Amino acid sequence: MLKCSDIEKVYQLGISLNVGSYNLRAAVLPTQNDGKTNAEYDIQFMTGLSKVVGLHLGAKGTFDNPTLEVMTQFLVWKSKNGMNGFSPLIEFEFPLAKDAPRKVYTLVGFSTTFSNSHVAFNQVLHYSPLEDLAEGSMSVVMKVSNRIFIVSELLGVTEKGAKPIFNLLGCIKIKVYKNFLIGIGYQHPVTTNRDFSSQYILQPDLFWKR
Repeated sequence: MLKCSDIEKVYQLGISLNVGSYNLRAAVLPTQNDGKTNAEYDIQFMTGLSKVVGLHLGAKGTFDNPTLEVMTQFLVWKSKNGMNGFSPLIEFEFPLAKDAPRKVYTLVGFSTTFSNSHVAFNQVLHYSPLEDLAEGSMSVVMKVSNRIFIVSELLGVTEKGAKPIFNLLGCIKIKVYKNFLIGIGYQHPVTTNRDFSSQYILQPDLFWKR
């Protein structure tokens, strides 16, 4: 069974959690665009359904334009120490805005993680055949001390007929208690094509076991 180390608690996606382990993340995202600031949110709940199947439930966006997410991971490879893995995935997104062009979008992809007790490399890639759109991220997590972790992440979106969008995110996560962390971060576009001017992040992470 996978033992969730400190570095995995900070940023775990390539390998799903064990059955009976749970993670709840609720981020508040003050987002600036064209001189205006909007409050966005990103809530994620993760658990393991079996030794090889993980479940992710999410809600993100704004109160006027929310989206629900249901994602299932299927672990096909995990290292003997349980800290490296590869998982194909399928995700369903449900836009709830009244003017949404569709009720559901289906995405397929995969996630990976390679880590030890001091550093973790994570990657996730999604593809939406209906939109001919791909989105993904690559991140590095470094353990500075028993309570402090540094996260650096590159996020990108590309679709047919449009220039790609890339954002760079930096974050510090602090372990307040044994199974509770607080993350404070900042995200900024690195391409001329962009969805926003800047974005701040405040994210508490809570882990518990049954």
